[in-house]
Parts: sequence; structure tokens; C-alpha cells
Amino acid sequence: MSTSIQTIRKAGFSLLLGALLLAGCSRHARDDGKMTFHGAYQDDVKTLDPANAYDVISLDVVPQIYETLYQYSYLSETYRVEPLLAADMPKYSADRLTVTIHLRQDVRFQDDACFKASLGHGRALTAHDFVYAWKRLALPRLQSTGWWIFDGKIAGINAFHDKLVAAPTRIASKEVFDSPVEGIRALDDSTLQIKLTKPYPQLPFVLSMSFTAPVPHEAVEAYADADGNLLDHPVGTGPFLLKKWDRNRLVVLERNPAFREMFYPSEGSAEYRKLGMLADAGKKLPFLDRVEMQIIKEAQPAWLNFLKGELDTAAIPKDNFSQAITQGTNLQPELAAKGIRLSIDTGTTFYYLGMNMKDRLLGSNELLRQAIASAVDRDKWIELFTNGRGKKQVTALPPGIQDRPANPRLKYDLDLARAKSLLAKAGFPEGAGLPPINFDLRGADTISRQMGDFFTQQLARIGIKLNVIANTFPAFLEKMKKANLQLYYGGWVTDYPDAENVFQLLYGPNESPGPNEANFNSKDMNSLYEKMAVLEPGPARAALVSRMDEILQEQVPWALGYYHSTYRLSQPWLLNFRQSEIIQNRFKYYRVDRETKRRYQETRR
Repeated sequence: MSTSIQTIRKAGFSLLLGALLLAGCSRHARDDGKMTFHGAYQDDVKTLDPANAYDVISLDVVPQIYETLYQYSYLSETYRVEPLLAADMPKYSADRLTVTIHLRQDVRFQDDACFKASLGHGRALTAHDFVYAWKRLALPRLQSTGWWIFDGKIAGINAFHDKLVAAPTRIASKEVFDSPVEGIRALDDSTLQIKLTKPYPQLPFVLSMSFTAPVPHEAVEAYADADGNLLDHPVGTGPFLLKKWDRNRLVVLERNPAFREMFYPSEGSAEYRKLGMLADAGKKLPFLDRVEMQIIKEAQPAWLNFLKGELDTAAIPKDNFSQAITQGTNLQPELAAKGIRLSIDTGTTFYYLGMNMKDRLLGSNELLRQAIASAVDRDKWIELFTNGRGKKQVTALPPGIQDRPANPRLKYDLDLARAKSLLAKAGFPEGAGLPPINFDLRGADTISRQMGDFFTQQLARIGIKLNVIANTFPAFLEKMKKANLQLYYGGWVTDYPDAENVFQLLYGPNESPGPNEANFNSKDMNSLYEKMAVLEPGPARAALVSRMDEILQEQVPWALGYYHSTYRLSQPWLLNFRQSEIIQNRFKYYRVDRETKRRYQETRR
């Protein structure tokens, strides 16, 4: 193990922690009278347009400003969908192809100068705003990463998209855009009707995604760029609005003063009740006046800021894990004594090595892909980069998702002898004649560079050379969108807990700029996916999923990696904190106990 990834000794950590806690006042020590949440992102926000917000960081901001028809229940142990902008759950016709949704009557957009007719006061939300927002996903020049959620599923949407593609001028494109789409209609100001081309069991999940958030046409007309992207002037109905976005430095949200009445949940699971998370039941939301998110690209500065009390939550850097956690799931006494809390979410995120099937080298050589998969020591990968906070990925589906294959097994696990044999069969014995393979990282921080070193060493054992390329996360996403990757460090935070959401990443028509960034296009996989996607969970669907997993493991567009468990710490003054990958509109529930924080700050003066 290199010195760059060794951990510091426990005694040293204790001294460091003590010094930090006794240091002078933090930059947030002054109480300005506002209830403010202080957090950090590892990279900058890519976009604040719901039509293109698909990375983890953008999706931590957008759902605070924009809302959707449905949301996940915050205090439920299961991922239960409940109404948000909708007045009730969807109503289906007998054939499950016509869906009717009624809207709440008390929702308004935030105040903004784009609403000239109302002198800058936010107007009422109507069903027409959903129609407009959903049609935007089909705009070719916008290249929405959310197009896939409706592609082929809504009556008339694909014909509408094709007409937009064929429109010879911007004027013609506007005429097409203003024309109706059969499957998306506003029956009146408060009633939406959706007509499906086939059953879509995942629709309530999809209508909880930010892609489907209503966007006012006034904002797009006033602030969008030449391609129609509403990048940095969001106008939503949510509890917060954008106050400041200082690129690569700071994102600030403030409470939306025109936000309607909404209340903290009054029901929750026994687990959350035991944690005291129902103490605020029935109180008006949001509690916070302000959210400040610093951009801190390196893990260590963010960690030290948390220890100084300048951040309200923090991930645990891998090099500090053993100094923060004992016995796998318990806080070290030094942290527990300060009232710091640990939240663990064994969610649905997984990581893998992706291979661009459009690449002339990797895409055409299955044996080479199998050799790469067989050369990776996943146990060491998990040990070095998660401190054991991961489990080997033995199938595409994370644990807990319905219809996951029974007794799954990783076909191309670590086996160096087999890897060398496969590489020779691929035409490159001991790597002879094989050019260096570009390996793109998702970041440029220390951990990303360490990952580059790790995989370079792993594949060098069989004769494969890597050209490691560090990227900012937005730059990585742009390369992915344009299919400009070869071998890359891939990851997926599941949009909703269903097998369809995972396998749509391997469905041919979803290729870049869609979510199938591996650009995998298998006739058999596509056919199985199309059958599986319209079935309710059960034995028939499970059989299809197992066959799809076999195709993935044999053809290796991904070298499967690991499922990740997220460990996150929170300060004693941060209340109602729940760590969750699926629930994204969480800031409205947070409350900062300013008295507890004030007492903490007093001890540091």
C-alpha cells in the first residue's frame, strides 16, 4: 500500500481533533439571526435546468427549487411515493394506458421578474406548465438527459420529437413545439391527462424525478441560452430559491418567501420515531432560512472544516475512516462525546468500470473486455477506497430490489491466469500490440488520482497500459454525453428502486447522450428489456431479469465493481437529518438548533 493511501494513527487523530475543537472561532461563528445549513460539494453544479440535471451534485440543488408531482415519504422505511404537487395519486383507466392526475390548487411559482404580467409576482401553477416542461424534454437542441423517461412511452411524443428534429428553422421549430402532443394534455388548469403507448409501472417513480418538474415558459423565454437551457436562473415552486452561484466556490439558497403552507410529516416508521425525528411533526416547512454549499474539491479540507464545526454534515474520507469509526458501524468516542451522529444508508449506488461500445478497440473485442474484468481485485478496490463500506457487485441489481437474481455470481471475477489467457485470445499476448487505453476518472481530486494509480497497477499485471485522464465532474459528464470515453470509472445512483431503472442503462436506444453511456446495443438485451419494463414484479419478470444479467456478464460492457454504503456524519445541532440516495428534496426538513450551535461556539472562544 502506498503512503498516499495509508491512514494516520489514532493517537495523532485524537490530538488533531482536540486542537481543532479548541481552535478560534470558525468563520460561521457569528449568529446572523438566520437558520442556516452549511454543507459542501466535491465539485461544481453542472446545471440548474431540470431537463438536464442528472448528476449527483445538480440533483442536490434542483429539487430544493423545483418540485414534482410526487415525492418519497421522508420518514418511511420503504420508498413510498406520496403526492407533492399532485392532489392525489394517479388514476388509471382499465387498460392502464390513460392516467389522470389532479393538481393542488395552492401552488405558485416563486416571485421573479420574468412574470411581467403580474409585475414580478409568481403566478399560479397550472397543468399547462407540466405540458410545456415535458415537451421541452423532446427538444433536440436541448439534448435533455431526461428524454429517456418518456421516449417511446407517451402517445405522440416520438412523432413530436421527430418533427422538431426535421424543422428547418427556429421559427418552424417553435411552430412544432406549440402544437399539441396526443399523450400529454391539460384537460383544464388543474387536471393532467397522460396517454401511454404501453403499461408503465414505474410512472409514479418517474413523476417524482426532477426531469418532470414544471418550468414556466416565462423563465425560459427570459433566461435560457441559445439552446434553450435554463442553466443558472431557476424559477420553481419549491421552498428555496437561488440566491447566489459563485462558480467553483459557493452555492447559496434562500427560503422562498412566497412558498405555500407545507408541514413536517406526522407519521413515520418506528425507527425514525425512536431517533426523535417526529418531534417537529405538524410544524410548518421549511425550517431553514438559508443553505450555503461550499465547493471543496479535496476530501481533507472538507473533513477538517466539519471537525471545526464549519460544516453541518460530512462524508468520512477513506484515509480517516478508522479514526472516525470503530467496529464497522460505531463512532469513535472522541466524536460521540461531542454529540456527532452517524447515519448509514445501504442504498442503491454502485460503481463499475465502463467500456464504450462505440470505441473501435474495446467495442469490437469482447475477449479484451473479459480480460479487463478478470484482472481487477474487487476486494482490494473495496478495502482501499471504501474502508469496507462496499460489497462486491455480483449482479447489476443492488440488494433489496425486487426480482434480483437468486444466488447471483460474478462470472469474470479476479483470475489473473484467465485474464492473461483472454488477453492472448483477444490478440494481445502479454499486452503486445495493444495501445495504451484511455481511462477517464470522474474527478481530479486526490482520491481520483489514487484510483487512477490503482487501476493502472491492476491492469499492468496482465500487460495492459492505461493513460489516466483526470476530469472535473462536469467535464466528465460532457465527455460521457458525447460518447468521448473509452474506459472509464462509472457509477450509478439509482433513480428509483426498480430493475427497469438499472437495465435502462444498457438499453440500446438510450445510448449517449442518454443514460446508456456504455453505448451497449444488444438485440437480445433490448428485446428482454422491452418485455421486462412493462411487467409488474413477479416470477415472469424475474426470469427476464436473470437472462439480462447473464448477457451483461458475458458481453461485459461493464466490469462490475461494488455496491456502496454511505456513511455520513452530522453535527449535534442539525435535526431531522436523514441520509438517503433516493430522497433528494431533503433540505426543507432540516432544522438547525441554534442554541446548541451557539453553546458549541462559546466553548471555542
